[in-house]
Amino acid sequence: MKIRSNDGPIQYEDEIREMSHDEFEKYISKITREIEKYLTENNMRIDYIVPILRSGAVPAVYIANELNIVKFASIQVKKVKKNGKYDHIILSNSLKDLDKKKELKLLVVEGTYSSGETALTALNEIKKTLPKANILFSCVCVRGEENLPKDVQKNFYAFSLAREKLFVYPWESKGDKETHPDQKLENIFY
Repeated sequence: MKIRSNDGPIQYEDEIREMSHDEFEKYISKITREIEKYLTENNMRIDYIVPILRSGAVPAVYIANELNIVKFASIQVKKVKKNGKYDHIILSNSLKDLDKKKELKLLVVEGTYSSGETALTALNEIKKTLPKANILFSCVCVRGEENLPKDVQKNFYAFSLAREKLFVYPWESKGDKETHPDQKLENIFY
């Protein structure tokens, strides 16, 4: 089965690696150990886990459980194509309900940081919403470490992968890389 990436050549299904649950948990443990060490060394405590929905939802829950962080404040960004142009829009921002005067410590969680556009859109929105927030950023996979956000307190990630390599998380399917219905505008705006 052919699968076309958004910015590259046609990939073939056998080139897409399926990540096992065990492997995913290993990556999450690596990230949480690094975060925990950083928090201890800097005498810091996270106020809120901020998953970038949807990709960051599952990793955020795992990280929150391992670090025993209870409070979540999600943000949802979606890349949409309208009139032939792509744009990133904010679908929801629950951080608007938080105290803007406090210097909250946030751990923003993404699944895969590839082009960075989705995460950067989320981070910019977070900074507009909570200008005094201290932000840590984490993701399971990064595609190009040099492109990680520069204006956050610290970045954490489990592994780096070349942009042309494709993989799916345990809760995804290979076919979704091309045909997932979340790319259809009618499933976003109704």
